[in-house]
Amino acid sequence: MAGFGNEYREDDAAGVILARKIHVFLAERDEAEAFLCLEHQLLPELAEELDVDVAVFCDADTRFYEDGFSIREMAPNPRLNGLNIHSMGPEWLVALAEQVGCAPKRAFLVSVTGERFDFSDTPTAVCMERIQRAEKAFGDFWLDMIQNR
Repeated sequence: MAGFGNEYREDDAAGVILARKIHVFLAERDEAEAFLCLEHQLLPELAEELDVDVAVFCDADTRFYEDGFSIREMAPNPRLNGLNIHSMGPEWLVALAEQVGCAPKRAFLVSVTGERFDFSDTPTAVCMERIQRAEKAFGDFWLDMIQNR
């Protein structure tokens, strides 16, 4: 479980907040051993920690999602969109983990649409509501995935 974003940039905190909530959900389940990693941004060093059955990444997104969030399975993608550390997304990190022999069997990204990314340690009310909906949807998604293994 990895949540990334800046908790002092309003809705950019969505990934960190949601990761904490999903971690609690997973930790309470008998079939899941969950560890939590919270960062301002993804770093290459995290690749070695991805030798797990399932990796879940949570992040804020500037893209609009009809439900206010998106849950999708990811495939490794070694392509970077730019030349700085901020261009490294979870797909790139999973590809790096694959290269060093530590790739998760499955990886998912839960993205929450953010409204504002100004300086504040409080997300917008709209974003908080989207985080709550994403948390519930992930719980339903996880239970369905476990039942259909």
